[in-house]
Amino acid sequence: MTVVSSPQSGPKEPALPDNAKQFVSEMVKHELQAEEKDHSHWMYRLHREDDKGAQDRQVIETKDGRLAKTLLINGQPLTADQREKDQERMQKLVSDPEERARRERRIKQDEEKAMQLLKAIPDAFIFKYEGTEGELVRLSFTPNANYSPPTRELMVYHSMKGKLWVDRAAMRLAKIEGQLIEDVKFGWGLLGHLDKGGTFKVVQKHVGDSHWETVSLDLNMQGRALMFKTINVRQKQVLTDFHRVPDDLTIAKAFDILQKGETSVSANSHSGK
Repeated sequence: MTVVSSPQSGPKEPALPDNAKQFVSEMVKHELQAEEKDHSHWMYRLHREDDKGAQDRQVIETKDGRLAKTLLINGQPLTADQREKDQERMQKLVSDPEERARRERRIKQDEEKAMQLLKAIPDAFIFKYEGTEGELVRLSFTPNANYSPPTRELMVYHSMKGKLWVDRAAMRLAKIEGQLIEDVKFGWGLLGHLDKGGTFKVVQKHVGDSHWETVSLDLNMQGRALMFKTINVRQKQVLTDFHRVPDDLTIAKAFDILQKGETSVSANSHSGK
């Protein structure tokens, strides 16, 4: 590990910008451009844990939306009743365009919020180079007191500090982790708050064909919502075993693949690429 006191780089790379904010801004710009251009679809295995328990799913992205088959619940194979209910859930998504549209609208809204959070990072924080770890540049961030968050979600940045790692060659965000250094109050506390000490960690990697994906997510937050309901935002996700699938893959075909228990499908076999 090399501490970066005066930002330098290897002989084949240009020097890092003296202004760390400029470097982060360039990374965010590249992230947004890559996200806009990348329309590839993938199959992967998803492990998710939250307050309700743990699930493992095989997920396939299609031109009609995502379809996932539940493989394990709390580490155990599904019972006959659970398999039947999971089958019914998948069949409803395949056969009901309105249900798919509702689900995709929710996903789209979540993605748009994630993009807003990403876009705001350069202005919301003060950055400092901390060092390099192989191909990654490590920076610390603390709240920018002059930042005025335009949405309720972005208010959390005023109470957050942490570190982020940037893949220098790809100019992509490889990892970000942080914690709440004070309580976050929404609507002067009337709408709720998140407690000081909450943490998060997100890891992103290149999984093939110039596609980067969030492969690990770990959230641990707690607070109070409107009417004093305790809220727990404790969630872990790990994505593994990525395989690209055809760009024109339909959700009906994905259902067939999941029914047969296939764990990979060639992107070339259907798309003609």
